[in-house]
Parts: sequence; structure tokens; C-alpha cells
Amino acid sequence: MKKSLTILALATACAAVLGASGCAAASVRLTVDSYWYIDSHEGIQPTSIDPEDQTPRRTPESLLYELTFDEESGANKSYRVDYFTDSENFAEGEDAHYLRTVFYATTFDWSTDTNEEYRLTAEQAGQLDTDAPHLEGTVETVYVLETEFKVSGMYVFGGKDTAANAENSVEFTDYMNTVTYFRSSRNFLEPVYSYKKVHTTTPLTLNPASAETMCTQIEYEYEVFYNLDCTELTYNYKEFGENDSEANPLNGKVSGLHNSDAFFDNNQLYTAVRGMSLSEGFSANISLFVPENMGVMKVRITGGAQGELNPETDKGIIDALEAKYGTPAIPEKDEESTEETEGEEVQHSYIYYNPVSIASADGRGVVRNVWYAAIPDEDNNTYRATMLYLSQPLSYGLGTWEFTLAEVESVLGDLA
Repeated sequence: MKKSLTILALATACAAVLGASGCAAASVRLTVDSYWYIDSHEGIQPTSIDPEDQTPRRTPESLLYELTFDEESGANKSYRVDYFTDSENFAEGEDAHYLRTVFYATTFDWSTDTNEEYRLTAEQAGQLDTDAPHLEGTVETVYVLETEFKVSGMYVFGGKDTAANAENSVEFTDYMNTVTYFRSSRNFLEPVYSYKKVHTTTPLTLNPASAETMCTQIEYEYEVFYNLDCTELTYNYKEFGENDSEANPLNGKVSGLHNSDAFFDNNQLYTAVRGMSLSEGFSANISLFVPENMGVMKVRITGGAQGELNPETDKGIIDALEAKYGTPAIPEKDEESTEETEGEEVQHSYIYYNPVSIASADGRGVVRNVWYAAIPDEDNNTYRATMLYLSQPLSYGLGTWEFTLAEVESVLGDLA
């Protein structure tokens, strides 16, 4: 079975730790906070629960990112990818190229909503110790993160200056949809359930011999169920052939999830990092379950020096934030300040971000760079640690995807 490369899965060239040991070990936890709330409240606020069912109805957080492609950052001389990212309406149509995230909370019933092996009876729930996740009977309030991704393009064999034709190219439309359930920051954002369905066109090698061997198209889906203690999971993975016929179904179990690092589901990676106290000196090792690799992968998160959004080059991000969250506080001008460039006053956005890099802990594979809105005041967290920008190099030197915040479509917990 061929492994795939998708937007939220780390590069498959990275080694996966397969079949993690189930031996007893002390659980490892990493402190996280609910920085998506304006007051960084650690629990799940009632206004973010079940947006469709509340009266009055509350909105989920919905964020829309535009995908652009930096072909110049690639160095592959054998073939290239031309992504169709020139259409102005990037979120609709045949050449849509976007990532959308939708974030809210709901209830999860451990007696019915998980797989049979991990179900909990009311009697068992009543016998749980005080360190267990808080339940009302067998029901727990959890976060839900939904993501939707789409892009179209063409692989072209023969290098940068080769004209595309029917014999040397493969045209595609790829998509990804995910749904992930996980706990509050009080319970370390531990995963409960995840689902992903993907159609991906992925490169096969650095120097293919022909157009037929440069890429492959795969469609697959999986489900992952975590037990109540988040020490064990089961997964169901299947690929689809022609006419949606199923091929290569795989089922498995992984235990010992907290044996060495804080643990998250791969689908919630960027939300987990959003909840960390990022700074220039920040670093953390975490473990992710990556079904594409059938195992657990160790990842290192490293913080960088805080930056300020540029009023010109980052104008789209600034406009998106200010349209929903308002303008930033502007400090009083220092009359003695000498800050100027060629006699002109330096322009400020007064909106700051924390950059982080995300890479495999073993140093192999690609390095991603992500910006999160900085948090100057945890009690008045205006921009809610929103992910502002993500760059992801593609494998085999084919270039770099860049996702930039284009619109805050709705704010978590607002009145609809």
C-alpha cells in the first residue's frame, strides 16, 4: 500500500514509531490553555457548545485560508506541479484552493458514540476516580474541529520549462475533509475520535523515469477511536479503487500513547500548538498518531522571536482580524523616539505574532513554519492565538504551499 502526503499529515518520509509498546508508564502531559477564548478560560465555555441547537444560536469559529504556491522554492529538475491558484474567488468553483477550519463543542456519549470496545456503562462511569475526565453520567463535553481543503493542479514531467500536454502531464483535483473530537485544555486536549477522507495526488520519487512514474492518485478514509484514558486507540483504514471499490482495508490497535511525550491526534496538531504558551525560548516534543503511517510519530515544536504584521505585505491578514475582532490598542507615541526610515515614520500594525517551526523529532522530512497571533494579555486576548499563516514545503523539492488567513467567517460563541 502506498502512503500519502496530505496537508495535515507530516511527510511520510519521516520515520513512524509503529506498534507502540503497551507497557505501564507514567503519563506525560503538556500544559495547554484555551487561547481561542478572549479570556483564555481553561474549560469549554457554554456559548461554544452545539452551535446548531442553542437558543439563541451561537456560532462556531470558522476560519478561511487562501492557498498559494511558491514554485520558485522548489529545486526539482525532473518534473513540477502547477497548482491552479490564479482564480480570484479562491473558495469556490472548479479551481478552488483553500483551507477552512470550523471549531466548536458538542456532547459525546461514551455509551454510544465510540466503538464497542471502548464504550462505558453508567455503572462504570460512577466508579471512575476523580482524576478521570469530567462526565455527566456517560456524557462528556468535547471540542469538535472540522477541516475542509481543496486544490486542483497538474503534474508535468520534464521540468520547469516543459510545455504540458496529454502525454507528459497528470491533471487532478484533490480534497481533504476531517472531523476530530478532543477534550478541553483542562484535560490536555486529549483526542477522543478522529475521521479523515482524502483524495490526494502525491509524488512517487525524486527522479522518475517517465510521466507514468512521477505521481500516483490515492483515495482513502480512516476512523480512529481513543479509549477514555487516552492510553490506547483502534483505527480502521481503507483505500478506494475504481467505482469506490474498497482495497487494502487495515485495522489495528496502538497502546502506550502517553509513554514518552504529550499525545495528540494528527488532525488536531495546529489547534494543539495554538494552545501552547509560545515564545522565542519555547520548545516541546509531542507525539501524534498518523494513520497514514499506521503508527505514532514524534514531533518537535520550536518557538521563534515575536514579529509584527507588516501593514503592506500582511494587509490581508490584518483586515481579516480587524473585521471580526476589532483594531488593536495603539500605544501612546514616544516624542523622543528616533524610529524612522529615510526620514519617514515607520508604519505599524500593532498586531503581533509568534512564529513556530514544526518538524519530525528525528530531523528528517520537511519543516513547517506557522504564525499564531500573539497574546499580550491572557485576560483580554483580542486575536485569540489564531493561526495566521502556514508554509509547508512539498516533498522531492517541488515547491512550498502557503496558507494565509483570508477571512474570519464567524467567531466562537457569538450570537448568530
